[in-house]
Parts: sequence; structure tokens; C-alpha cells
Amino acid sequence: MRPVFCYILIVAAVAFIAMFFASQHSRHLQIGYDLTRLQSERHELQKRARKLDFEIDRAAGREALVQTADGLGLNLVPPTEDQGPD
Repeated sequence: MRPVFCYILIVAAVAFIAMFFASQHSRHLQIGYDLTRLQSERHELQKRARKLDFEIDRAAGREALVQTADGLGLNLVPPTEDQGPD
């Protein structure tokens, strides 16, 4: 009876170790997928930030132009739809 108990104990220990390594491998793969997703998300957010920086610079340029025109006494009026290049 004793050898059977030792055999069962060894098999259980090996199964436990195998399950532990399998779960660690699975966790490692999940972290890899999460990392890839987060890197992609970071890339998209950086791209969006560059576009927003461009919009801020463009808006700041327009404001500077309007302030300069006001300082010179010019009255800037936005064009209407019927106005345009001939």
C-alpha cells in the first residue's frame, strides 16, 4: 500500500508543477498581448497629440494675426459665401 501512496504523491506533485508552469506561461502570453495593445494605443494617442498640437499652433497663429491687424487699426471681416477669388 505504501508504494502506491508514494506513486500517487509523485504524480500529484508533477501535475501541480506542470499546471503551475502552464499558468505562468499563459500569464506571460496575456501580458505580451496587453503590452502590444497598450503600445498601439500609445502610438495612436501620440499621433492624436501631434494633430492637436498642430491645431493649437494654427489657432495661435490666427490669433496673433488678428491682434497685429487690430493693433494696426485694420478691421478683419471673415469672407461671406458670395465673396471669393474671381
